[in-house]
Amino acid sequence: MKRIMKCIVSTLLVLTLLVTTGNLGFTVKQAQAANNMRGVWLSFIDQQSYLRGKGKDAYDAAFTSICQTAASKGLNAIFVHVRSHNDAIYPSNIYPWSSQMLLGADPGFDPLADMVQIAHQNGLQIHAWINPYGYRNGVICGNAALATNDNIVAGVKEILDKYAVDGIHFDDYFPPIGAGNINSMITQVHAVCGQHGKVFGIAPQGNIQNCIAAGADVNTWLSSNAYVDYIAPQIYWTDNYGAAGTTTMSSDRLTAWKNINKAGIPMYVGMALYRAGSASTSDPGWSRNTNNLATQSAKAQSLGYTGYILYNTASIMNPNAAMSQELAGLR
Repeated sequence: MKRIMKCIVSTLLVLTLLVTTGNLGFTVKQAQAANNMRGVWLSFIDQQSYLRGKGKDAYDAAFTSICQTAASKGLNAIFVHVRSHNDAIYPSNIYPWSSQMLLGADPGFDPLADMVQIAHQNGLQIHAWINPYGYRNGVICGNAALATNDNIVAGVKEILDKYAVDGIHFDDYFPPIGAGNINSMITQVHAVCGQHGKVFGIAPQGNIQNCIAAGADVNTWLSSNAYVDYIAPQIYWTDNYGAAGTTTMSSDRLTAWKNINKAGIPMYVGMALYRAGSASTSDPGWSRNTNNLATQSAKAQSLGYTGYILYNTASIMNPNAAMSQELAGLR
């Protein structure tokens, strides 16, 4: 009976979202994606700091602390790097063990299985974050022969078949192999996620022209329901940008993304919590104010964005004073 009631409530929430957003063209998964995201990214770099080199008990304790801290800050989702360099933090039939997060060795347990269980126990969604081609700093990392569209799609299916993750998430690194090639892979991943009833989204860099130049065909992704269930551009600027601190860079780019979203795909804003309090001659707003993220989130909401994702986990685990004030303003 409880399961039936949960399904009824979930269906009613989705139908409400379809009506209130005014976009009856939403797929059910997109309507789910539009439901108040408050996430945080756990990158392979943060994995090195908090999780690498630990046995199962210590690993589980550390990840539990991360999830409890995220929940205490009012967050409801964690985006965990599971494939960053053409390798994996779970036992895979396609990819070797992660060199960056697990030192390339079998840890003797399944970290992703534990993460899924712990995140859900703490009331958090968990999204499997993938750098699909293992492309960073101009090169394909690890075994470049693994960086094929067929392997990427098969690798996503492997995750969805084995783990109760809430979605698949791509970051902003795409090699120069042609937008058409990348788009073909993205439509296939989207279809596989749809077959499993899971959301699929991408977090491109915040500068639209840079995205296009790098082969991230964001205009096409936002032209129909065939590519992503949400988009989360990384808007890592304040509204006090430039030497004089007078350029409203954050708001300008939030608006630019809204304007190219012809299909009305759900949107989150990626926000740079890690920059709070930092001195920057190009973006002095980070040191001038401690309400940058609250202002950015409010602007995003006014444009129809339905949530945010914060970079990064280290900034919620050990925040400086400015980070703490920025977080408090978001709640």
